[in-house]
Amino acid sequence: MVRRPWRIVLVLAAAVLVTVGTSGCARTPAGVGNSSSSLLLVTMTVAGTINPNYYYYVIFNNADDATGATGPDPVIAPPWGNGFCAGAATQFMLYNQANPGDGYLGYAFTPGTNLQQYTAIGPPVQDVPPAGGSTIQFEIPLSELATSAMPAGHTGPIQINMINTDVVPVNPNSTAPKTFDALGNTLPGSGQLNDYVTIQTGTAATYNNTSDPIEPEGDVVVTNGSGGYSQTNNPNLDIVGWSVQVTN
Repeated sequence: MVRRPWRIVLVLAAAVLVTVGTSGCARTPAGVGNSSSSLLLVTMTVAGTINPNYYYYVIFNNADDATGATGPDPVIAPPWGNGFCAGAATQFMLYNQANPGDGYLGYAFTPGTNLQQYTAIGPPVQDVPPAGGSTIQFEIPLSELATSAMPAGHTGPIQINMINTDVVPVNPNSTAPKTFDALGNTLPGSGQLNDYVTIQTGTAATYNNTSDPIEPEGDVVVTNGSGGYSQTNNPNLDIVGWSVQVTN
């Protein structure tokens, strides 16, 4: 276990206790409290192995959206925006070998820039590199997700999506294929392409793909660069398990 005096905690593990689940439909438990010491433990597992050349995102929207009406969505066509997500988001975590240290780095989106600008928060205070494994897991102090809508010390709903991709287009006119998977069934015709998760942070609970099975295996897709996409096979991007645990 590596520990560093930085602002965001990231760790890797193979399994987490699972008890309660919810999706972008905002199925959330009652009894929200208020704690400045809350932590989020997030786990994502792929069918294959974590490829350090790929991009593994966990994206947060801490905007006090109780209904889950908006949240982080994958981008699938030009002009691509930031190359990985659209919709509503406030922060994200990225695993990629180009990042310093063990490959993890956290960022905060700059408000009012349509997710086009973001600032690095820093590497994790503790983590275990994937090292050929299939799972990434990180723990985030809730205070590090503070926004104007949800300042530090307040708790409430947060939307979360997990987006894995092989490329992050920077040219808005690029028509090169982009392969990705995100939470929900991303296959054409499923109607679940933008199926992020809504959680409550004020009470201890665990949300996962067992209690809320929104993420099927084998739903990786590849874009054609003009808005269309089709099923493909890439187990190193294929999300087969997810979990978000809230501890107080």
